[in-house]
Amino acid sequence: MGQVDAIVAGAGIWGCTVARVLAENGRKVLVLEKRPHVGGNVRCETDPETGIEVHTYGSHIFHTHIDRVWDFVRRFVEFNGYQHKVLARHAGKTYFLPLGLALVNQFYGLDLKPSELPDFIAAEAGRGTRPCVPANFEEQAIAFIGKPLYDAFIREYTRKQWGTDPRNLGADIIKRLPVRASYDINYYSDYRQGIPLTGYNSLFDRLLDHPNISVECNVDWLEWRHQAPSTKHQAPVFYSGPIDALFGYKFGPLPWRSLRFERECLPLADFQGTSVVNYTDADVPFTRIHEFKHYHPENAAVMAAPSTIICCEYPQTWKLGDEPYYPVDTPESRERLALYTAEAAKVPGLVVGGRLGEYRYYDIDRSIDRALETASGWMSTN
Repeated sequence: MGQVDAIVAGAGIWGCTVARVLAENGRKVLVLEKRPHVGGNVRCETDPETGIEVHTYGSHIFHTHIDRVWDFVRRFVEFNGYQHKVLARHAGKTYFLPLGLALVNQFYGLDLKPSELPDFIAAEAGRGTRPCVPANFEEQAIAFIGKPLYDAFIREYTRKQWGTDPRNLGADIIKRLPVRASYDINYYSDYRQGIPLTGYNSLFDRLLDHPNISVECNVDWLEWRHQAPSTKHQAPVFYSGPIDALFGYKFGPLPWRSLRFERECLPLADFQGTSVVNYTDADVPFTRIHEFKHYHPENAAVMAAPSTIICCEYPQTWKLGDEPYYPVDTPESRERLALYTAEAAKVPGLVVGGRLGEYRYYDIDRSIDRALETASGWMSTN
């Protein structure tokens, strides 16, 4: 590519969406991705033995209520209508999440009606003594749902997820715990849900399939920028990598939680009967097991095959060089983020966004929406 009107550093969902919008508005876009493939953490791979689409970096389910995101993404892929259902294992029993009539009635051995559930939960939350203003995650959760449900389904799962006692986490981390007064066991309330029929990789390939877009993988923009021709230095940069890495961690690295995955192919047609099962007890070292074949129930051959692929997910402490997954939101991390954000604002032609750049955990639809907003806003002023 000769002329470059914009550089997109990072080919995850945010970067690919930005590149597409700019390209459709006549800009020549160079996309640089340090991994050997595009797609960020939504990248998948098809297992050659089983034909199962494996979510390389953990399960990703598209769901949205945002009209413009739904309209945009369906220009490139169609979805299979998969509805996400999550189970939880506690004390040798399996429950449906989220908290609702199915879980509460099974857990307490009751037969509550929808109209009775809110008062029951309120009574459970009001039992015993507790502070008027919850000071930490544990106090806030108990104030929402009561101690028995908290102890069974949240306390140890949270301890594993964040690597610390829930009492060390801020109350605002768990701003609300939805309790459904119904037997609706769909994990998400968005009615637009699914997995791309042709797989997630096809979404990224089609987003980047435009004559104004050039893609180079195995290129880290943080290193490339020092060797780039002067003409390319003048192009605006849309950066979606870690914002602290952008400035050499000069204020210190932002804290993240990372994940480790252990994958296994089993000689079974079905291991757990659903895509994701959470393990809420302390004696289980992982937080959940993914079984990927369930994401494509329309693929009868794969579903009926006498083999399946599962993946155990282990949260772990993040260190430099690890893959960052979940930002750790604390007063200290917010202060450090503000320093990096102010530093980025000083750089002409630099736009920082995406999950890593904004230090926010975004679902796929929110990443797309932010990218549409960013690209459109930039186009209107440039």
